[in-house]
Amino acid sequence: MIALWAVLGVGLTILGQVFVFRATQPGNDGFLPASYDSAAALRISEENFGARPDSDPLTVLVARTDGAALGASDERAAEAVSARLAQRRIVMPRTEDDPPFVQDHSQVPRIGAGMTAPDRTFRLLSVELKGNPQDPGVQRTYREFRDQARTAFREAGLRTGFTGGLAATVDTADAGETRSTVVGALVMGLIVLLHVLVFRSVFAALLPLLAMAVIGGAAAGSVILAAMATGIRLAPSTPGLINVVLMGIGIDYFLFLLFRFREHLRRHPGQPGREAAAQVAGRVGTAVTSAALTIVAAFATLGIASFGQFRVLGPAIAVSVLVMLFGSLTLMPA
Repeated sequence: MIALWAVLGVGLTILGQVFVFRATQPGNDGFLPASYDSAAALRISEENFGARPDSDPLTVLVARTDGAALGASDERAAEAVSARLAQRRIVMPRTEDDPPFVQDHSQVPRIGAGMTAPDRTFRLLSVELKGNPQDPGVQRTYREFRDQARTAFREAGLRTGFTGGLAATVDTADAGETRSTVVGALVMGLIVLLHVLVFRSVFAALLPLLAMAVIGGAAAGSVILAAMATGIRLAPSTPGLINVVLMGIGIDYFLFLLFRFREHLRRHPGQPGREAAAQVAGRVGTAVTSAALTIVAAFATLGIASFGQFRVLGPAIAVSVLVMLFGSLTLMPA
């Protein structure tokens, strides 16, 4: 059973990481009911103006390095650089952490005609990349474009600034990377410390977290593969919400089993561990199953919601909770 879950956990986790951004819709606009004005406007823009659901519009500000007004030569230089960038393919940088079969987001940016400010202090260029802005590969492609654009305009004696949804997402991720790592490490350390104080065993403290990682990866991968198979697009926040829900209920179930297992061994000190685990799982499994199925039923009702994001989120969490239930009744006792 442990070997089976190890294979499932690792395999589904890797597949989930590979396909998560292909199964995820870039934004929440597509989840709005068709009767909403913004949804109708989005549909018209796609059908009549060539707008793409996966487009990432950017705005590049170009100005002189000395802050003076742009002259005719500066405008010609900016147009020449823009034309070169619009013909250059941006190759997505690869990293050692990339999972196998990662999607290649190399592309040629679409750069529109620029507009110069009335006081001629700067010029704005509209740029469009494509892809899910939450995808690390798309973010690396944007960084590569940003670096190339900065270098090209700097050689022409101009400075640049970048804004827009993708630019803000990348800047926010870069600014909060260290903070997120530190906060995550502190929270995980506190959880392990509390478990050590309660169970007086490092292995018992790490066991629920290890089981959670294996089963949680399998659950998230199952949801993503199911979405790919059915053609349903997940909301950008769905994978994160699945992890939050599974972390909360999974740790509860695992600690419940662990406490009952320890109590059972106290009452029957000579009983083999395998036999004790089977009896505890059989007795506690009813309560765990009842609790999990209540959560499944509650989230499944979101499948009839009019807002598409909730309609997708509910069944996704329901499926992941079922996987967590199955793991808590099989892997954890084993």
